[in-house]
Amino acid sequence: MAPPGPADHPTQLTRMLAATAEGVPTETAAVGLLAGCDTWLTRPDFLTWFVRLHPSPCTGRRLGIICWQAAIRALRCGQLPCGDGEAAVLQIAASLAADVPVELGQAITGLDRANLAALAHAILTAGGCQT
Repeated sequence: MAPPGPADHPTQLTRMLAATAEGVPTETAAVGLLAGCDTWLTRPDFLTWFVRLHPSPCTGRRLGIICWQAAIRALRCGQLPCGDGEAAVLQIAASLAADVPVELGQAITGLDRANLAALAHAILTAGGCQT
């Protein structure tokens, strides 16, 4: 597996991650939340360290995987400097996708309107609601 390269546009990367998450509402929600944040899927350090691309064994189509646990460890150790809202988005997404514990009340208080809307959409998606 390899990290995304310069040719992997964020929209294309989001599609690869969504294809991997397909059929798992919580993972789909997490990918959507990160994509809506406009930060994490464009950060070279995040992409190099925590996103892996590989071909599907069935179709050969490129799929993407986020190493959620490792990303959260790096965030908590100060290796992924970011704003409070960006940190909250990553923590909530990791919680949705990989059951990483997050203090939801504390996390949502620092989110701006756009990220709150993305979170509301993610919660509906994680709950299996088609939006």
